[in-house]
Order: sequence, then C-alpha cells, then structure tokens
Amino acid sequence: MWWAVLVGIWLTTLSSVDAQDLVLAAALAVPWAIAATLVRRAYGGRWRPAQAWTLPWQVLRGCAALFSRHAELREIQVQPIRKAVKTVVVSASPNTVVLDDKGSSLRVHALGRE
Repeated sequence: MWWAVLVGIWLTTLSSVDAQDLVLAAALAVPWAIAATLVRRAYGGRWRPAQAWTLPWQVLRGCAALFSRHAELREIQVQPIRKAVKTVVVSASPNTVVLDDKGSSLRVHALGRE
C-alpha cells in the first residue's frame, strides 16, 4: 500500500508522465515504502495526534513573539569566504533568520537576548 501511495504522489506532481517517470517512481518508492513499514511496526501501528492539535496554538504564539520587545535586528560580521556557511548555521538556529547580506555583515532578525 505504501508503495502505491508514494508512486501516486510522485506522479501527481508531474505535468506529463512518460515511461522513464514511471520506472523512476516505481524504483524510488520501494526503499521508502520499506522504511514506512518498518517505522509503522516500530510504533506498533499507532499514531498519536495529541501533539498535532497544538500546532495552531504554537503558530499563533510564534507569530506573537515576532512583535515582542525581545525581537531585534542585529548585524553579524562575517568573512566573505564563510558567509554561506554562516548564513545556513544562523538561519538553522532557533529564533533567528538571516534577512539580508550586506558586504561583510549579515542582518539577522533574532528573538531573545542571546
């Protein structure tokens, strides 16, 4: 069943389907279907949606935090050769996002004092 679902999802994302797409979808769906089956067995076939119901509240809380008094714009000095790595690391860290690249600095929106 997982294999069929994954192949179906793959094919619905295409604008046109040819033989190569079918072969690729069929081949790539096999390992992911096996992984989905193993994960389902590991969890005993149960999915606990209790945490999923809190998502709207968490989104609202996050949006409100954007306008809190602890939100600020910062400039981080970086060496040009390390700018790409620094951008990925800073954006991946919690409560921060890189907004702009200005020469030797990055403009960062940060929540919190650190």
